[in-house]
Amino acid sequence: MTIPSNALPTTTTAEPTNRLRPNILGLPHAIVISVAVMSPAASIFFNTPPQAGVVGAAIPFCYVIGFIVALFVANQFSELARELPSSGSAYTFVTAGLGQRWGFLVGWVGMLAIALGVPYSFVFMSANLSELINRWFGINLDWPVFYVLAIGIVFAIAYTGVRASLRLDIGFVIFEVGICLALAGIIFWHVGRSGGLTASPFTPSGIPASGSLAVGIIFSVLSFIGFETAATLGEETRNPRRNIPRAVFGSMIVIGIFYIIMVYAATLGYGINNMVTGYANDAAPFDTLGRHYGGGMLTVLIDIVGVLGFFSAALAIVNGGARIVYAIARDKLLPGFLARTHSRRQTPGAAIATLCAFGLVSGIPLGLALTPINAFAFLAVTDATLTLIIYFAVNLACLRFFRTQRRAQFQILTHGMLPVIGMLITGAILAALVASPGNAPLSFAPALVGIWCVIGVIVAFILKMPPNSPLATAEDHPTLP
Repeated sequence: MTIPSNALPTTTTAEPTNRLRPNILGLPHAIVISVAVMSPAASIFFNTPPQAGVVGAAIPFCYVIGFIVALFVANQFSELARELPSSGSAYTFVTAGLGQRWGFLVGWVGMLAIALGVPYSFVFMSANLSELINRWFGINLDWPVFYVLAIGIVFAIAYTGVRASLRLDIGFVIFEVGICLALAGIIFWHVGRSGGLTASPFTPSGIPASGSLAVGIIFSVLSFIGFETAATLGEETRNPRRNIPRAVFGSMIVIGIFYIIMVYAATLGYGINNMVTGYANDAAPFDTLGRHYGGGMLTVLIDIVGVLGFFSAALAIVNGGARIVYAIARDKLLPGFLARTHSRRQTPGAAIATLCAFGLVSGIPLGLALTPINAFAFLAVTDATLTLIIYFAVNLACLRFFRTQRRAQFQILTHGMLPVIGMLITGAILAALVASPGNAPLSFAPALVGIWCVIGVIVAFILKMPPNSPLATAEDHPTLP
């Protein structure tokens, strides 16, 4: 197979129906897909207990630093999305900045990250829902039943259209964030009445002697993974050069503030001195907080939030991931059927169906073999490792793209120093994650990622892809305004 010489091959031979529908989405839709993929409530519910074991009451301090770190990386996505609004997201950015071979490799890594994102979201949600249905109604159904049902529902919604999907995600996110902030407000009111409000969680003073600030910050940064998903809507959003960069930063700011409020409330509510010995060992600390400060009804609402948060994330992952698969297939680097869109709805139906089918055949066996919680943790570590590789490449691509193709726009801080800082940050976190992923099955994640990357390199050479093909401009690609 011979790849066209342009870094971003044109699609002039594609039929008009094999195009995404332009100008059907606005800024709120682009923001909410990133927010949903970050799964704010689930990140707080499930990332913070192990984090508390290493930083104690300094979780808010870690999230402030993590927020700043994530903003460094978001800058590069924002700048590239302004110049290259495309559903390919990181694949398009790296192809334009570093050449066709590197773009393919990032697309290769991204495909596995996208594919794993589907079972990652569904497996834990299904197990959690199975337990809740048994607790509330006494109905005992195994989690695979809910897994199959959830994937079917997500496929139907995503296939119907991205606008309808994102409207649903907007409703879920508003409910999710609203319930969580209500709990935080109740905690602040109770703690404030007894004079317990303090700024000490925003200092490193709460870190235990055996703890690690670096590990705590890594947990915080990983909670922001997914902020870049807005870029996948670049071909369907009105005025994408303005709205996609705003969505990238907008989603980051909204969720960054939300995270800081929630972890501060959790730290005060559980007790500064109880974070290492209590919170870190609590399987459901937010259930505990809800029961203590709001009673049974608030606890039920928190449980519902946990389920809906994962469902909302899964829907956003399928929508965003299908558009990346579609973009790669459109450039003839995947089977052509994956670039087909519905003749009337103009959704990437084949890519959506493929992602859901992969989730169906991979998630249930993995969950049965490892248990849902272990499968969830393994997929989370693997997905985070893959995503950090992509972030590193995008930082480098931003630096080279503006140095070579946008020299008149190049700014030493925005396009020079910040990408370098972003590379150092993501490289350090990636190295730490690979060096210490955890016990088995988590320890298998780096090996899986390494094998996948080696296969990608071999495929790139088989396809005879030039390492540094001519860099693309918007004019080379008809989907770029």
